[in-house]
Amino acid sequence: MTAPAHVIKATSIDDLGVIVVDLPYGTYLIDGEVVSNQGFGSYNNPRQVSVKNVDDIRIITKSKIITHYVDSKENMINPEQYEEDRQTLLKNAVWDEDSEEYNWNTLEDEFAYRKYMQQWKPVHKELTEYSEPLLTDKTHIRKDTGNPYIVSGFMTGQANTPLYSYSRTSAMTDMLKKKFESLGMEFKEGVSYSATEGKKVWSNSNHSHLEYVTAFGKYVFNKQVLSKMKGEFKGDLEYLTKIYEEDKKWLDEYIQTLYNLHFRNEKASGVLLSEVSAAVKQCITYVNTIEVKAKSETSKRSALNVLNKALELVNKEVLEK
Repeated sequence: MTAPAHVIKATSIDDLGVIVVDLPYGTYLIDGEVVSNQGFGSYNNPRQVSVKNVDDIRIITKSKIITHYVDSKENMINPEQYEEDRQTLLKNAVWDEDSEEYNWNTLEDEFAYRKYMQQWKPVHKELTEYSEPLLTDKTHIRKDTGNPYIVSGFMTGQANTPLYSYSRTSAMTDMLKKKFESLGMEFKEGVSYSATEGKKVWSNSNHSHLEYVTAFGKYVFNKQVLSKMKGEFKGDLEYLTKIYEEDKKWLDEYIQTLYNLHFRNEKASGVLLSEVSAAVKQCITYVNTIEVKAKSETSKRSALNVLNKALELVNKEVLEK
């Protein structure tokens, strides 16, 4: 047996119990069967096949050897004898590098050599060799991520590596709809922002994403907020799930705050609003002390501290349902 020629990539789809390997150009023994990737264009294109035993994939190589030589009378000589006789005849010739031919001492010597080569014909035997089991670089993925907005690039065939992708744009659109539904707000197409004042109604145009969502008597999202609601992300499942959960939490709190303030949730009292207003004014005072060229880190920290306190108040009172 020969040593493994290379490491092959394997992808375990854990929730399906399936392992898929990328086979480079060549012929392989997989699960007791011969699998080939030697068709047109296969040299630069791995073939993906399902494998049961990923620890016993072997390369199959075939070669031919000369077992003996025979003449027209079925006489036989072994390869060693054939080569010895041929070299003896070649002692009467000199190899010419320029013409890439032998120059013979006499015509008789050349004739004797040609006659010998015509007399003995090689008999071949095909040998099949199997490598040691190949090493595999295995990646674990899931077909069902439990999240319709996070899919494996491997499963869709849209990626060369089995990373996951998260569509924030699609997720935000659906999460917004579900949030409005949970608040008992009705969707009506083509309603202007002014027509939603004091009503549990929301709307959106049919030619945009979320730029023109209306509710609470205004456009719900400004340009700064919209930038947080778009994009495609790639990475492992844990990383993308974390982004999704953060997006969901942010959108829920954002819409809930607008809802509570617009419909004057009891927790969003005048006292609370005055406290928030005072905190914002205090922040403005701190920010105004910052020089344009020489920024004051102390003032920045003070402003951030006040903002954090204001945020705690909002989370505790305004967001409470």
